[in-house]
Amino acid sequence: MTRAGAAALLTLSALVLRPAPLLSGELTLHGFALGRGIAVEGPRSWLEGGWGRLIDGPAEGTGSAQIARGEAQALVEWRPAPVWMLRVHGVGHLDPSGRRGRTAGVTEAFLQFRPELTPTTTLRFRLGALFPPVSRENTAPLWSSPYTLTLSALDTWIAEEVRPTALEASWIRKSPASASELQLTASAVAGMDAAGALLAWRGWTLGDRLSVLGETLPLPPLVTLSPGGAFGTQKAGTSATAELDHWPGWLALARWSRGERTGVQVWALDNEGDRQLHRGEYAWRTRMVAAGVTLTPLPHFTLIGDGALGQTGMGPLDHAHVDVDFRAACALATLGGPRARLSVRYDLFRNLDRDHTAEDDSDDGHAWTLAALWSPARWLRLGVEALRITSTRAAAAEPANGSRRLQGEARVRF
Repeated sequence: MTRAGAAALLTLSALVLRPAPLLSGELTLHGFALGRGIAVEGPRSWLEGGWGRLIDGPAEGTGSAQIARGEAQALVEWRPAPVWMLRVHGVGHLDPSGRRGRTAGVTEAFLQFRPELTPTTTLRFRLGALFPPVSRENTAPLWSSPYTLTLSALDTWIAEEVRPTALEASWIRKSPASASELQLTASAVAGMDAAGALLAWRGWTLGDRLSVLGETLPLPPLVTLSPGGAFGTQKAGTSATAELDHWPGWLALARWSRGERTGVQVWALDNEGDRQLHRGEYAWRTRMVAAGVTLTPLPHFTLIGDGALGQTGMGPLDHAHVDVDFRAACALATLGGPRARLSVRYDLFRNLDRDHTAEDDSDDGHAWTLAALWSPARWLRLGVEALRITSTRAAAAEPANGSRRLQGEARVRF
């Protein structure tokens, strides 16, 4: 465990526990610190230069390992007036040595203006770096899941690569008689030109790691990325929040919900990347459509479904380039409430190589996740989770690169 990670963990915890400064308006602090004990079997993690689909794995090759790690997150919201809010969300990791990426940083920072036009109609404007409002699972504070310790494959990719700097405008209409709400959102997005690099060159993963602003994440050990390879001019890593071609993309969303029991949404994204090389990093053109649904057919029993399909690619079409069709879907069933909950999720993911000019970027797999969470007190959550991934990755040194993991967690909320 690195000293930098320990310092980041202590700094974030101190930020949350320190009394709020005397500012006009309302200042709110949320946060948690967690520790996990993990037993994992599979390839070396992609965060350590391997092909493993988890952020945990053996130090070398393929095998088993026992790992301890920690994390702290803090969210600060300042409301100088009822219609204004400033949000900053930070994270610090206490990880085993050898893990790449930053040990601490800011995941979100944006300003919100939310005027109420009528008692039932509200506008919401956001400007800054933020998570797109698309997840059906990550509904708890700090973009976390109340159902499992590990996010779905789709939400894992969003956590890693889809963090736009956005100008977002939403129209929200509530119907008190039916307790329903309709939301329409449109965003101009920047800062995600590299979104697609991990998805195409590395493949799908399952995790809960939130990339921070300015972070560089490792690319897999592909021959085409080595010096002299077809993409040897690409830097060793990919910038999770890079703006490379200075041209905005867009995101659009429509959502209808009735309380927390029922909801359906559709959304689409196009980052409008120009596919060219910029200062040692390619801009990717990533386009996708997605849909999600939440149903509660019985008290304390909820079903959630999410699915997305799209395309991503880089490079000029008359040279070695990448073009990949991708898709991912998940179905989750959960029983319980805030005190105790049992959840099971099935993930399905696939990439289809369409360019046939370099390595085969095909990717195929599925995963089962079973999690039990218990909160004996409002400030404490205990959890245990078992996960199994069965998958093949054509370009990997060992194409069959599935994993198994059992982990326990203690989480203290502030």
